[in-house]
Amino acid sequence: MKLHIDGIIFSLQKHGGISVYFRELLNYINIHGVDIEASVSLELPYIQDILGLSSEIMIERRPARFLERYRDCRLSKNTKVFHSSYYRRPKYKGIASVVTVHDFIYERYSSGIARTVHMTQKHAAIRQAQVIICVSNSTYEDLYELVGVRADQTVHVIHNGVNPIFRPFEKKSTEKCQPFVLYVGERRGYKNFSLVVSALKYLPEFELHCVGGGPFRKEEFQGIDPSVYKRVKHLGYLSDEELNLAHNDSLCLLYPSQYEGFGIPVIQAMRAGCPVVSINCKAIIEVGGQALELVQSEDQMEIAHAVLKLLDDSYRNKKVLAGIQQSKQFDWAKCHAATLDLYRNLN
Repeated sequence: MKLHIDGIIFSLQKHGGISVYFRELLNYINIHGVDIEASVSLELPYIQDILGLSSEIMIERRPARFLERYRDCRLSKNTKVFHSSYYRRPKYKGIASVVTVHDFIYERYSSGIARTVHMTQKHAAIRQAQVIICVSNSTYEDLYELVGVRADQTVHVIHNGVNPIFRPFEKKSTEKCQPFVLYVGERRGYKNFSLVVSALKYLPEFELHCVGGGPFRKEEFQGIDPSVYKRVKHLGYLSDEELNLAHNDSLCLLYPSQYEGFGIPVIQAMRAGCPVVSINCKAIIEVGGQALELVQSEDQMEIAHAVLKLLDDSYRNKKVLAGIQQSKQFDWAKCHAATLDLYRNLN
């Protein structure tokens, strides 16, 4: 079977869950796709390179055309199955198309021309696909609500995985923990970062360490007391190994996002033995289950109270063990084995 994966995502973002998904998929195909003749295209200039793949996967590096990300993907006419990393369609008709739907953030939270352009391209790719993969049941429900599915399309929920590099170190008392809580990822809008910063004033002994999401912006701290601001630190982008260490050293991960398609940071933290404090978000509850320290309302004092509950070693250890057990449900090998089965069924 001849498979082509459109690597446009590697030209669009330096880091992020979608590029993790496709990098892991390519690695899995490289090892397990012995019956698959696979190629992946990288449009120059790309932000991420694909290193470590054997010559079994052909990598096509080619100059991007004008507005490349919005154009149909170039590929050979004898391609049997096409899978775009970010909502592009194959250039030629008659090629079976697979699309992975990660979330509906633009539909829920964006407006104006950006929302229109994104939705036009994304929904066209979804409607053309023979097979649709949703990364969670939450995204599956959003798909039916916001786009719809034809009778001749098949939809499959295949959960994301988590890198086994995330693991707990030696068990320790909270007395030995560094006095900080962790925040990972984008901080704008629906991510509710302002709620985290506001809660910090009720946690005077704690620092807040932030990973990713770009440099701090002045507007993120407008009206915030200097005594709080000076306890917020930005760690920049961390490798998985460094992020695992940060999870192990923190009391918990604060992740009060209003909306997620899956919530990879949640499952990474749990796998590392780091409890997660979150609010009532459908996808996060699906992923985190009973292991979450769940806050029912977007209230800064409730967030702070949830953090302080984790200072009790016995209670925290219960959450740690529950999180580790919960995280075992999510595995990249399981995710991508199911994806390869879908490719084969289309051949």
